[in-house]
Amino acid sequence: MSETVPSDYQPLFVRKYAWIFLGRILPLGALFLITVIYSRQLSYTDYGLFQSVWMYANIINVIISFGFASVIFSTNYSFLVFFLQKNRRFIASCYLVLWTIGLTAFYVLARNFSAGLKIWIILFMVIQNIITVIETLLVKRGGEKMSFVINAGYSLLFFGCHLYVLVTRYSLEHLIAAICVLSLVKMIVLLALRHEPAVEQKVADDPQFGQHWAFLGLNEIFGVLSKWVDKVFLLYLLTASDFAIFFNGSFEIPLFGLLISVAGSFMLIEFSANLDLKTKIVSLFRESFTMLSAIVFPLFFFLFFFRNELFAFVFRHRYGDSVPIFAVSIFILPLRINNYSVILQCFSQGKKIMIGSLIDLLIALVLMAALYPVMGSRGVVLSIVISTWCQVGYYLWCSAKVLKIRVIELLPWQKLLARFLLLLGLYAVLAVVVRGVSLEWKLFAGTCFTTIIVTAGVWTYLKTFFKKNYEPVP
Repeated sequence: MSETVPSDYQPLFVRKYAWIFLGRILPLGALFLITVIYSRQLSYTDYGLFQSVWMYANIINVIISFGFASVIFSTNYSFLVFFLQKNRRFIASCYLVLWTIGLTAFYVLARNFSAGLKIWIILFMVIQNIITVIETLLVKRGGEKMSFVINAGYSLLFFGCHLYVLVTRYSLEHLIAAICVLSLVKMIVLLALRHEPAVEQKVADDPQFGQHWAFLGLNEIFGVLSKWVDKVFLLYLLTASDFAIFFNGSFEIPLFGLLISVAGSFMLIEFSANLDLKTKIVSLFRESFTMLSAIVFPLFFFLFFFRNELFAFVFRHRYGDSVPIFAVSIFILPLRINNYSVILQCFSQGKKIMIGSLIDLLIALVLMAALYPVMGSRGVVLSIVISTWCQVGYYLWCSAKVLKIRVIELLPWQKLLARFLLLLGLYAVLAVVVRGVSLEWKLFAGTCFTTIIVTAGVWTYLKTFFKKNYEPVP
């Protein structure tokens, strides 16, 4: 008998996706604008130190959170509450050890920061960790709209805070202290919200759940190390000025990671509630490829073909040395059209997810050691690109095995290949047509063309999406 797929999950998909996306893009958008403004106004040394704060914060936050947010998203709420109550002492002890080790390691190993600044950064990381857990619970229980409202207010204040410090008397320590106060206010607002009581369900204990949580936590640690290992590797080899040049060249626009994160959050919520509907899981997984590629592919080609003009315009010709690094790092973007571990996560395959992240990290480290002496900073970035492609292949193979289907059934590969080749041809022609015009007109033409392509792709997709009646995958 064919599996039955509910017909009302399309509007649910768009509604939840939209609110989660908007709630997360605002803080990242504010930080991206700040990155551009600060890179223009600060010296190379000050800018390198500013970015190293976010690098350390990203790494340490993942270590001390140890998969808590992912566990919340991918687990039945009643079961999670039951598990936390039953094992609260052990869990509290484990997190106390993690926080102590992680924050102490940061204090001892962080470079170029004063003792006072390190204390402020530690306080910021602690507050952000608490906020992440509270906000994840809010979204899990249907508070996507409220999460968006809070993040909208926070983003405006966050952006204003950076501008105020910049135009008065810039001090990194004053900036982090101000952000700590702002984050504390956000945490208090989240804690003050009244939540509707969750519907209680009878649940049974799962002796393997603790192991699954441990694998998820290790996976996230390996994952964040893989993402930032190139910058950590060079932070201790380069001066702050040279690190600033490398950082801007290897900087991935947060939009792409956000798209994956939001898609993953939605699929985790939906998959965890429908583990017996293989057709729905495969269909939604394929939908993510189709939808996100309509956005990511055009942006990838725009950034690749207009990279020189983009850096010259955005950074006022200050980071021309970053362009060769950017030209290599950008080849990760074609992969940013899905969350590849989401199926494994929902089927409690934490061990396989962790192995994938470990594979990614080990390949990156080996290749960096081999390529850095030959290619310099570009070799470090190329190592990350290659290791990421290997990790994606491993996750797709494992996901297909879990669902007992072929890998190719997880991918709408014909649509993806056709779209990729068509856009490659169109952007190559566009680059030739505008070759003789000024920098500003090149960017204007490329931006307008990309906007049209993305808008048309998303509009076409949404029109067909609501008409689909999913059948079992052949």
